[in-house]
Amino acid sequence: MICRPALTRGSQLALRRQGAAKLAPRGFAAVASPSASYEPTTIAGVKVASRDDNGPTTRLAIVAKAGTRYEPAPGLTNTEKRSALRITRESELLGGQLSAYHTREALVLQANFLREDLPYFTELLAEVLSQTRYTTHEYHEEVEQVIRLKQAKVDAAAMALDAAHSVAFHTGLGEPLYPTPSTPISSYLNEHAVAAFAEAAYTKDTIAVVADGASQTGLSKWIEPFFKPVPAQSPSPLTTSASKYHGGEQRIPKIGGNAMVIAFPGAALGANQPEISVLVGLLGGESGIKWSPGFSLLSNATAANPGATAKAANFAYSDAGLLAIQIKGAAPAVRKVAEEAVKALKRVAEGGVSQENLAKAIAKAKFNLLSASEVTGTGMVHAGANLIHGGQPLQVAETVKALEGVTGDKLKAAAKTLLEGKASVAAVGDLHVLPFAEDLGLKVYSRIRNSATKSPSCQTAKMTFAWKAAGLTYNRYLAVAARVVRRSLKEDKRLAAERRGQQELRFAKWTNGKQGEVKNLAEANAQAAVESAATGELADLGLGQPLDAGPHFNAFDEPPPPPRISSEGVVAVDITQQFLSATSSLEPGELVKDGYFTLFESVGALEVMDPKMDSGCLAPGESLDEEYDVTRPLLPGEVVGIIDQLLSLETLFTSVYIERMLHPPPSNIQEADFIRGRPSDAPRNPMLGALRAYCLGLLKSCSFVNQRIKGEHYYEEEDFVTNTYHRSLLENLDLYEIRDEIMAARKIIHDLRSTLTEEMAHALGFRLELRTAFLRAIELSQLRSNPDSLSLPWSHMQEVLETINKTRHLGESVPEAFSTKIQRRLASTMPPRPIVQPSPEETHKRFKKLIVDGINVPKALNYIDSQTLLNFVLTFQSQKPQPLVYIRALLQNFLFQDMVILGRLSIRQVLDDDLSTIVLPCSILLNPANDAVEAPHHPRYAIAHQMELFRQRAAQSYLDIFRTFCQNRCRVRRTLYHMLQDWETVQIDAEEVDQLLQAQIEEKPIIYPPSTGVPSYSLPLSSWAYHYKLRLMEWTVQLGFELDIYQPDELAGMYWYLGYLAKCHVQHAERIKFFTKQRVEADANNKTNNVNKTTAVQYTRCKSYLYVTILEAAITSELAEALCNLYAALSRLGLITAPPRPYSTDALRYEVRMKPFAPIGLPELPSFEAFTRQVTQPDTPTAELLESAARAAADAKGGLEVVGKMSESEAFAVGCHDRWVKGIKDWIKAAIAAGVAIGTVKRAVANGKEKGLRVEVPPAEKGYHQWWVVPKVTEKR
Repeated sequence: MICRPALTRGSQLALRRQGAAKLAPRGFAAVASPSASYEPTTIAGVKVASRDDNGPTTRLAIVAKAGTRYEPAPGLTNTEKRSALRITRESELLGGQLSAYHTREALVLQANFLREDLPYFTELLAEVLSQTRYTTHEYHEEVEQVIRLKQAKVDAAAMALDAAHSVAFHTGLGEPLYPTPSTPISSYLNEHAVAAFAEAAYTKDTIAVVADGASQTGLSKWIEPFFKPVPAQSPSPLTTSASKYHGGEQRIPKIGGNAMVIAFPGAALGANQPEISVLVGLLGGESGIKWSPGFSLLSNATAANPGATAKAANFAYSDAGLLAIQIKGAAPAVRKVAEEAVKALKRVAEGGVSQENLAKAIAKAKFNLLSASEVTGTGMVHAGANLIHGGQPLQVAETVKALEGVTGDKLKAAAKTLLEGKASVAAVGDLHVLPFAEDLGLKVYSRIRNSATKSPSCQTAKMTFAWKAAGLTYNRYLAVAARVVRRSLKEDKRLAAERRGQQELRFAKWTNGKQGEVKNLAEANAQAAVESAATGELADLGLGQPLDAGPHFNAFDEPPPPPRISSEGVVAVDITQQFLSATSSLEPGELVKDGYFTLFESVGALEVMDPKMDSGCLAPGESLDEEYDVTRPLLPGEVVGIIDQLLSLETLFTSVYIERMLHPPPSNIQEADFIRGRPSDAPRNPMLGALRAYCLGLLKSCSFVNQRIKGEHYYEEEDFVTNTYHRSLLENLDLYEIRDEIMAARKIIHDLRSTLTEEMAHALGFRLELRTAFLRAIELSQLRSNPDSLSLPWSHMQEVLETINKTRHLGESVPEAFSTKIQRRLASTMPPRPIVQPSPEETHKRFKKLIVDGINVPKALNYIDSQTLLNFVLTFQSQKPQPLVYIRALLQNFLFQDMVILGRLSIRQVLDDDLSTIVLPCSILLNPANDAVEAPHHPRYAIAHQMELFRQRAAQSYLDIFRTFCQNRCRVRRTLYHMLQDWETVQIDAEEVDQLLQAQIEEKPIIYPPSTGVPSYSLPLSSWAYHYKLRLMEWTVQLGFELDIYQPDELAGMYWYLGYLAKCHVQHAERIKFFTKQRVEADANNKTNNVNKTTAVQYTRCKSYLYVTILEAAITSELAEALCNLYAALSRLGLITAPPRPYSTDALRYEVRMKPFAPIGLPELPSFEAFTRQVTQPDTPTAELLESAARAAADAKGGLEVVGKMSESEAFAVGCHDRWVKGIKDWIKAAIAAGVAIGTVKRAVANGKEKGLRVEVPPAEKGYHQWWVVPKVTEKR
């Protein structure tokens, strides 16, 4: 973006040689003693700072007041630094290095070079400021792409630091250093915005020139002439507001990293706060001694908790600072280190720092200061930032002296001040593990002060929400509030104690102000009293008294005096008349709103005391907690009954045994027990031991299943709920330990078989064996190899399940071992979920389906070709009922894990295999030898390059087809809508690549007979894309029938459109077949190309695939035409009528129904008039319409019979041939049923008895095939 003159600039180079000072020689023993501080001055309106160490190299930087704090739109600072420094060739010839980066307050352009080249690089950086050109093509081709890559590379630690700045400062310094993946940069950035930002940023009053290794005299000589074109100031300068510290908490979920930042107000640039620097040195984090944690508090915390790293730093800015403790690593380790860090800071605030450690911390702070001053990049930026913000460069000697004056009391006071104020806490990663600020004992909000006991000067204390005032989380606040209300309405033994003031919390009701507004307590009381009198009867309906009704009490003070009790019971008051009277004064549409009664609180109020919504609602005489005794001995039949109920339930969080095992979280296998603290040598009840072993296996299985599903593409709540409500599913326990516990329990059961009876021992043993087999199946599924071995555990489970089903009668129900009360202790704001208890038959059917699918899904690993793999996925996912979400996630894992298809194939291999199967058998375009050609002008080099570009463009779209069909059927159809747009673009891009390849392979156009006689090219890549686009459109329409999307009166039109798409598909496949045959024959006739065995095999496979494709598309077209004509005839006869739709028209409904297909250019969507004419066929008699339908149904049936006889290799259905054949047989049944219905209507029309017909359109699921909705036509009796 910078236009530079020629490299050989004689006059300038001569000037450089003349003006450069000759470098004085230095011996090895010579000692340089330059000043550590920069010398500031102003030259021609430009702020300049320099220091000279008499070395052979120089660092020169321009520091502009244009960091992220000043950017008017997100991402501008990043764009500027990417587009400004594009000159490299001249610099490299001179041995220089150019770089650009930015901070939150500054944009830095830096050059490192030999000392004698100072004039050249001074001029170069000055030209960057004044002569840069921001071109459109460079912005879109280079800058924008780099910014998007930078967005995608933001890691957890950087996100956490940005989040901490955001909650600490909100705007300005709170802006992210780099745009996050969610930042909509395209909405703000373009080359014009970049140019405007540079115009405002690069002015003399907003920049500073800093040099390290150059004398003030030498630098001054070149600043004035070279910086003369830089404008003095901008007409639209960059502005920002003064920084204000707020504090708060932000939590961001992220996969692929965990980080936390705990921050407090720090020291600003130039601020006299040496205690902060010493505190940073004391906290430390990175030991300076290898193999030793050192003395710093954070390094000792990380040494005790491996898996995490931590460090402390003070981020100093012009008007603010942020002291931050940064932690990253595994989520459990991050949590522990964060807890230890806060504890360490509290010890400092309590004066628990020894004099020795204080001395070490001061020495470390001095070292950090001096080393930062010596580090050229850091020192130069700090010096420049001070200058552009009106200050002076750091005076090192004075700062060192201040550090030496820090005492233990000063450090204690500084730490105490930080902890008493508001913290800024950011957590990024696994939020189920990473702690909240309150878990660490930190405050992120202010508390209420007691204005009744404070002096008048203290009565200006600000009022916040009651839950913040009480130091609670909002969820905890709602739980406590609900409990207080609930208890106050109950006749309980605790009622008298609660009326004496022993409630857990008191609340104040605010009736004025806006939500979240900070209010003065005394003013609020007075205002509340005034509004109470002004609003009349309506104000009397409040649930609480005004704040001025008596003395004010704080949630942390002693409770108020007990009120007078007139009755031990509940007194009911009829407020109906008051309510009616108050509401009668309101105008229609008038809304009375309490600014502090939020929507969340209003919904919460509705939920309180509603057993369906309030998990804490207690029935009369009911206790709050579950009182079931998990230590009581169990009978063998009871253990079988509990295991069978656990097997049947849809949730873990209703079992008392499971809850006792999980809470508190066990740290080892011994603690994973119903009875905590049990001596290891104490005997265990054998039945409780068997139940414990089963629960261990169950929880570990659920943990693995949950992790597998969360690791793949799925839709929360649609398919599966992965929320564990802060309950650990034994993730920290080793699988082999759990397996050993199960085996030990099985051995005990086996030894007791004479006591238990043989049948009971088998019943318990097989239930434990089911868990072992399931864990083994999950463990093996990670291998993605040897499908037969992966299926063995599932086959074993199938045998075990049948045995379990035969012994269900041995179980005895223990309903008290399951309770919804457990949900009261879960970290959830959702309403209580009822216990769903499927019948034993339903449970057996569901597990049988799971196991059968588990046996079949590894067969996908037997790769034959791409179309066989696609047919496997299509037939597997179209089963009814559909495979469970875990099996679908397992299939995704087999297909896509680590972007290695089926564990052994690259994406290119599968994509090239698909191209050769459909359009390019034995083609030079797919020859791997093209990649070995390195000559840029060789045609094969160009072919390899263009094909690789096409693969990169089409690969994701192609793989999305497989991933989409691994979702639930509703989501499949919805996703196909979006994929159509993508494949439309793929086809357009493929056409461009086809045109480029035509010249490289010297393709000659030929005449395709069905066309107009104009020669045309084969266009293989765009033909491939068009083929898949047509398939997506057909699948979309067909899934509409399967999901009962269309109304009966719409079926004729949608079947016509399906037939229209199928006919287009037939024509396109015929064209592919023609051009493929012509190319292969031409290659065979060419003497230089011998047709080998591989070529023959690929061409035979391509012909077979096109034959099957043409046949299936023709059958679809015929059967769709038959049903279209049948439904059109039924509509004419009045046997199918449209329901009344007063708010829509046929044209509008057609527009909405066809909206996904409207943007598609080919095949073009017919107009509504053409569509209506084709569907209704007004010029065709009904009898002829039915005759045409009968012929089409018969032709479809004949074609299906041919397809049904194909072998698994001919049908591309190896590994799924049985499912494929079943689908074809269902098609045949649908075609026969359509023929029968058509014949019935034909006879009735011929005999004039059409009025005596009855038509029923069954749901798709009750038909022979879910894509073919055949009406049932009968004669009335």
